[in-house]
Amino acid sequence: MIPNFRSALMGLYTLFLATVAVVGVFLEPTGRLYMWIAGNLWGRTVLSIGGIRLVVKGRENIQKKQTYVVCANHASQMDIPAVFGGLNIPVRFMAKKSLFFIPIFGWSMWLAGFIPVSRTSTRKARESIQKAARKVKKGPSVLVFPEGTRSANGQIQSFKSGAFVLALQAGVPILPVAIRGSYQVFPRNTVKVSPGTIEFVIGTPIQVTDVDMNGKEIIRQRTKDAISKMFETGDSV
Repeated sequence: MIPNFRSALMGLYTLFLATVAVVGVFLEPTGRLYMWIAGNLWGRTVLSIGGIRLVVKGRENIQKKQTYVVCANHASQMDIPAVFGGLNIPVRFMAKKSLFFIPIFGWSMWLAGFIPVSRTSTRKARESIQKAARKVKKGPSVLVFPEGTRSANGQIQSFKSGAFVLALQAGVPILPVAIRGSYQVFPRNTVKVSPGTIEFVIGTPIQVTDVDMNGKEIIRQRTKDAISKMFETGDSV
């Protein structure tokens, strides 16, 4: 498949800023410069290059001094810049380990403290969650796409349990986010971006202190219900 002009330009811009970010991590190893680059120079700008408008709703639900396990639906590669453009808090990602071996882009993820998840065994996946729990206790927040991979049809799929075990282990609230419209502008199995609008809807944080470690199914259902409702209506809940 051949990318169109918009997607090619987005890729080149991403490659350039990933290179800058790699250098920046060496100059400022805490990752704050990396996140500033991602949030201020990449997220909204790369969407604009693609002709994509980002509309953010519910940002008032975020307490800046609170860390979260951010949970969002996942239907497109455009979800990543939408997260960086839509959130106004530092956040790291949990992502499949293979992404970290992509030249420059993956290297920048390693250096900035993103958390690789190995899917080769249950033990390694559990270790990844434990590492993320230690990180989110101290800050910054951690983002997880609980579906595990991009939706094939743009609709919300079943949620895996890792994000909810993570929130319970860390003792921090879940911040539910619904991303609407990303599938329409850049669906899976294509390299051509179409202009459009992405709505980034932030919900009310879901507390986890009222359940124990056996209550991950309760938290999973609360989170899926909130994201599904925001995805359907476009309104924060």
